[in-house]
Amino acid sequence: MTTAVAPPAGFARFGAGMLMLGNETNKGLRVMWVHKTPLVLQVASLTALYWAFQFFLGGGRFVSELLAMTFLAYLAYMVAYIAILRMAAGVLEEMYTGTLEQSLLSPLPPWVQSLGRLAAALVEGLATAAVVAGFYLVIFAVMDVEPSFEWAALAPLALVLADVAGFAMLIGGLALIVNSIGAIIHVIQNVIMLVNGAFIPIFVFPDWLALTSKIVIPTTLGLDATRRILNGGESLDQVWSDGTLAWAALHAAVLLVLGWTVYQAAIRRGLREGRLGA
Repeated sequence: MTTAVAPPAGFARFGAGMLMLGNETNKGLRVMWVHKTPLVLQVASLTALYWAFQFFLGGGRFVSELLAMTFLAYLAYMVAYIAILRMAAGVLEEMYTGTLEQSLLSPLPPWVQSLGRLAAALVEGLATAAVVAGFYLVIFAVMDVEPSFEWAALAPLALVLADVAGFAMLIGGLALIVNSIGAIIHVIQNVIMLVNGAFIPIFVFPDWLALTSKIVIPTTLGLDATRRILNGGESLDQVWSDGTLAWAALHAAVLLVLGWTVYQAAIRRGLREGRLGA
């Protein structure tokens, strides 16, 4: 015989939820830290990739204006790359080892664990981007490249992070449903890298490609607004009044809702059909 465990109520339920969220986040970061060698190689390869692309795009030299306009977009790609990888590979690894289903055997709803997993993926992505940014800021200082900063740019950058969060949950949910998701993820990550402005600003794209990248590719709309504030000298009111920031907010909201819905539906289906165990 089994005894049903009643879910905690009121503040106790809230406290238990925060504890589970914190534990899940802590678990993800501890797993990241244990795998130090892959982490170092990941940071090194992502650092070298931007340098190599900019060298070839500049015809054997580094173009200061291009570096200033694309660097933030590359950092956003890095965060998206790591968040997508961790949300998809993390759930699959735990599913194959049998720990995913065990971790969901709780009186708390599965979405609490989902938030912890997402938080860990975003923190890892942001930490990696911060390390790479620190390295390049030193390089930029030597090259007399002066990246600009405006507090107003934090608003579109927050939308970029929300975009990444929603898309990472969407891919994590699809990983539990679609076979051979690994190959699809690599294609998606490469497409994001090439058309979100990480190497070439999207305003030089053909109109059809620029429009497609803004609609389909996460981070692009928010990064375009950020570029206009930091490199174009425009104000937050200007990027809002012409609809760029509003569309970025709508894009982030739609991706968050879609990603959350798909991920939670995949978890519920897996629990119902017993597909989350080894």
